[in-house]
Amino acid sequence: MKHHICDFEATQEWLTIESIDYIAECLEACESPEMLADLRAIFPRQALRSASIQVNDAQRQRLVQWLQLLNKEQAAA
Repeated sequence: MKHHICDFEATQEWLTIESIDYIAECLEACESPEMLADLRAIFPRQALRSASIQVNDAQRQRLVQWLQLLNKEQAAA
């Protein structure tokens, strides 16, 4: 399945402490690859990357696995 990925550049507003904290909360709450795909559609890549640093290690490992799965699906679509 082909998922949309946000292609906007992260502006300064996306990279404020408040925005990064909010995105990190969203990443922490993420429960499935589908939820992660939705977040990838909403938030710019750089903002997600910056926020992922704040995510706990166990959740970060899940996110990495889900990203690999989503990227494989994108390549196959």
